[in-house]
Amino acid sequence: MQWLPQALDATALRQKLIADNVANVDTPGYQRQDVRFEDIFAQALAQPAPLAGFRTDPRHFIIGPPPLSQVRPETTVDNQTVYSTNGNNVDMDREMTELAANQTEYLTLLQDVNLQFAMLRYALNGR
Repeated sequence: MQWLPQALDATALRQKLIADNVANVDTPGYQRQDVRFEDIFAQALAQPAPLAGFRTDPRHFIIGPPPLSQVRPETTVDNQTVYSTNGNNVDMDREMTELAANQTEYLTLLQDVNLQFAMLRYALNGR
């Protein structure tokens, strides 16, 4: 459950950036923005960081790889493509597809959170 808040943050940030992209579809020179999270998270899973000291709290000092909860989404700007003569690279079809996929991912993550809490509730109450 330690990575679910970061994944939810990433989908919320992606939702905001998609809305910004759609709002600026006719803005000359606007470059679409996106979020990198899934590949960063996969890299953190695939290649554990070397052992090093880090703090999760000023009173704590932990030796080991940083926890997955330390993985954060990154905002990226697409400078490689241009879809219109005014330098704007927002494609509405792509944005609407990204929006639908992001909403599905967000709802799936919320179901995971609800399941985690249901399991905790069951463990505490026995029902």
